[in-house]
Amino acid sequence: MNRTLLLIVLFLVLGGTAWYALSKKKNQMGSHVSWDMDFAVRNPETIGKIFIADRKGNTTTLEQKGKAWIYNGKYPARPSAVQTLLETITQVNVLNIPPNGAIPSMVKELAAVGIKVEIYDREGKPLKTYYLGGVTNDERGTVMMMEGSEQPYVAHIPGFIGQIRTRFIMGDDNWRDKAIFREKPEEIQSVFVEYPQRKNESFKLEKTGEATYDIKPFFSTTSPMSSPRRKGVAEAYLVQFESLIAEAFETENTLRDSVKALVPFAIVTMKKTDGVEKKVRFWPVEIESANDGSPYVERYFTEVNTEDFMLTQDRVFGGLFRGYEFFFEGIPEKKRLRH
Repeated sequence: MNRTLLLIVLFLVLGGTAWYALSKKKNQMGSHVSWDMDFAVRNPETIGKIFIADRKGNTTTLEQKGKAWIYNGKYPARPSAVQTLLETITQVNVLNIPPNGAIPSMVKELAAVGIKVEIYDREGKPLKTYYLGGVTNDERGTVMMMEGSEQPYVAHIPGFIGQIRTRFIMGDDNWRDKAIFREKPEEIQSVFVEYPQRKNESFKLEKTGEATYDIKPFFSTTSPMSSPRRKGVAEAYLVQFESLIAEAFETENTLRDSVKALVPFAIVTMKKTDGVEKKVRFWPVEIESANDGSPYVERYFTEVNTEDFMLTQDRVFGGLFRGYEFFFEGIPEKKRLRH
C-alpha cells in the first residue's frame, strides 16, 4: 500500500514537473515571460519619438508633432515608412530562444553591426531600448537583444518572412515625405504659374476674400481676359494642392546641375495665408509620342525651393499646367488644357 501510494505521488510530481517545463517553454516562444523578451510596444498611440543609430554613426530621429511625424527635426517623414515602422514596433515577437552554442556569435555580431533602437512616449519617457542584428540562416527571424540583457533572441513578425532590420534603416530620401504640395485649399493665399517660353499663358491666382479669387496675367505684356470667369474653376484648381506627390528624390542625380542650368518649362509658386512660400520648377525629362505622333511629357525633373531635386509624373502634376485662358468662359475645350 505504501509502495503504491509512493508511486502515485512520484507520478504526480513528475507529471507536474513535465507540465511546468512544457508550459514554460511554450510561454518563452511568446513575448510575456520576462522583460527582456517583451520587445513590442503594444499601443502605437503612446509612441512619440523613435531614435535609431548604427555603428557607423548614422542616426535617425522620428518625432511626432501634432498629427505629423518629423524626420531629423526638419523634414516631414514619409507616412507609409512611419506606418510600417510603427507596425513593426507593435507586432515584433520572439520566435525562438537560440541554443547556448549560438549565443556568443550572435552577441559578437550585435556588437559589430547591430543597430540601436530607442522608443519614447509622448512625454519623453523611455519605453523600449534594444539592438537588432542580422537575419537567421533560414531568413525567418532577426536577432534582437534588449538593452541591459545578455540574452539574445530570434524575433519575427507573425506572417512576415525576412529582415525586420530593413524597416529601421533607410537613407534620408527614403524616410522623407515625397509630397511636394500637401496643402488645405482654404489656406492658400496665391498660386503663380509662369511659363518662361509661353508668357501669354502664365497667370496669377490670388485669394481676395472668403472663397473668392482673382485671376490675372502673370506678365504685364499679356492683355487681361474680358470674358466671364468659369464658376468654381479656381476652387477646383486649388483642390489639387491637397496631395501632389513626387515619384522619387533625385538628390544624387549627376544631371542635376546641368538640368538646373536650363530654362524650366514651368515655375509654380504657392504662398499660404501664413506667409509660407514654396517655389517649384519643372523640366521635361521623359517625352513619349502620343497616338497622333505628337510629343507627350511623361515625367519632369523638379526642383523645390532650390533645395530638393525630384522626379514627378505628368499624370499627377499635369493638372497644374493650365493656361491663363483656362479660367474663362468661351474658350474651346482643347485650349483649356496646358501640358
